Amino acid sequence: MIRIMLIVDICLLRTALAKALPREDDLTVVAEKTSADLSPELARRVDADVFVVDLDTPKGSVVDAIDTVAGERPDCGVVVLTNVAVSAALRHALGRGVGACLRKNCHIEELEDAVRRVAAGERFIEPAIAVSMVNGPPNPLTPREGDVLRLAAAGMSVREISAVLFLTPGTVRTYLSTIMHKLDAHSRLDAIRIATEANWL
Repeated sequence: MIRIMLIVDICLLRTALAKALPREDDLTVVAEKTSADLSPELARRVDADVFVVDLDTPKGSVVDAIDTVAGERPDCGVVVLTNVAVSAALRHALGRGVGACLRKNCHIEELEDAVRRVAAGERFIEPAIAVSMVNGPPNPLTPREGDVLRLAAAGMSVREISAVLFLTPGTVRTYLSTIMHKLDAHSRLDAIRIATEANWL
């Protein structure tokens, strides 16, 4: 029997997986978590063979959760689910040797197969994700726009950015507006998120 822990914040998805996976005779869900705040103690204590992690979980750090599993439970496999073809979290997960990467719109049979393969020590990356990782979209930001957004991501105000880059506050605001337009972002925070997930910062 393959024992699974779910780390998925979306109630509907988590509940659906918790009901669907145990329908297979060799799969069972032994634990569920609504956030990525996975303590070393919990990782060691939970009786799981495979962790299924939603990389898009906003609560807690999925990067830290993956690191915790890798450090505390090297005997366990990890399957990650994501809506984003290329992201910093996905790159980190692959770097930590997660067992499988799937899009969240995959069929349940594909997830079941991935869980079995990971439990057997195999690795699997959905072809569409692999292609996206290799052929990610080009960075639309100029070097100066990248500098402005990196400083904004560090929490600097417009005035602070202008002082560091020797620009007027008005010029910095223009840069930020251009960046949001290029990234089709609704706000500065949204632009930072998009650029970070695309590994442009």
